[in-house]
Formats: sequence, structure tokens, C-alpha cells
Amino acid sequence: MNQVIGAHFVPEEISDVSLEAALTYVRAAQMTLTRDRAMGLAALDDLFTCGVVPQPSLNGRLRGELVALDIAPGLTQLTQGIIGRWLPWKGKRFEPRSSIGDNIFTRDSMPLGRIIWPLYRGYVDDGAETYRAFTFRTYVGPGLVNPTTNVFKIDYDLPINPSVTIRRVLDELVQLADGYYLGKAHVHWWWGRWQTVAYFSLTADGRPQTDDHW
Repeated sequence: MNQVIGAHFVPEEISDVSLEAALTYVRAAQMTLTRDRAMGLAALDDLFTCGVVPQPSLNGRLRGELVALDIAPGLTQLTQGIIGRWLPWKGKRFEPRSSIGDNIFTRDSMPLGRIIWPLYRGYVDDGAETYRAFTFRTYVGPGLVNPTTNVFKIDYDLPINPSVTIRRVLDELVQLADGYYLGKAHVHWWWGRWQTVAYFSLTADGRPQTDDHW
């Protein structure tokens, strides 16, 4: 079992981690963020390295939660304030046979999306309350920041996606417990640098999500 030492997680074995333990670790890291941002982010990174490539392969819809942001001083806090009131992203959908998937959003965000990406034509109707957008391909490979850890890659660099923004995003995912996954969102900035800008979680239907600790 992983052990919490201060705000850090020391990896030993992931196979015996329960859902409740994984949720406790993530909540502890979120709470640490409010006191010491650097320590909280380090705790999330330690927890991420404890994870394994999802088994079995992700299939269908998973509920999403934004766990932490780390964009830039000031901008991070501003963005947190906005998404604390309105976060249209609700999760991801996976098709393991074709190694693709897309994201699920609430319908009230579509007008804003059409303004930001006026040429994007990849919206998919998803019922009365949601739509899907921003297709990705999936594969397994070494972590961008954690090259000794194999991760599940969620790669948006596809012709259908907006080239200036969405195609520069690379998500990575690991499994922490049965039906619970921790992810990193990386952005490849125009000046050539990669940056980890967010942590997120995905939860299988019927599983509890972490509390909001903004």
C-alpha cells in the first residue's frame, strides 16, 4: 500500500490500493495545495508515479473532475475562480477497439466554443444535456515528465482539432484503484516548452468523486 509521508506519497504497490484510499490521497494533496502549492503539486506527482497503465482498457464514458491547476501565478487563481462556478467539461468517452475517444461537455458551453473555435466542425450530439468534442487517440508510452513510468496517453494532435490550441494538448492517465484514474494535462507552448498545467481524475459510473477543495 502507498504510504503518505508528510504531503508526499511513496510508491510501493498499487495492486492493493482501495478506491477509498486513492480518494483519500487525492483529497490530501488538494488540501495541501491550499497551504503550500508546491508541496501539493509534488504530492500529486508522487501519487501519479504510483499508478499503472489502466487495465482493462478504458471503455465507454467516465466522469471527469479537475483536481488541480498550475498555469501561471495569477492566471491559475483566476481560472480556478471561474471553474469553481462553471466547469462544462464532464468527462471522456473511450473506444478501445479503435484507440480513440472524445470529451463530454454540457450544452450551455457550445455557444462559447463556437466563438473560440469558429472553424471547428467536430461537435457530436450527445443527448439533451451534453455534446462531445475534441477527438483524441490513445496509446501507451513513457510519461512526458515521468519517463520511467508507463502511462496511458491521450493525444489530441489530430487534423480534426484546432491546431493553435487543442492539438497542443497531451493528457496522460494512470490507474490508482479499480475504476479510478488520475491524469495530467500537458500543453506544448508555442515557444517550444512543455508544461503540466492541470491534474484531473476520471471515475467509472457509480464511483464517488473527490470533494471540491478549491
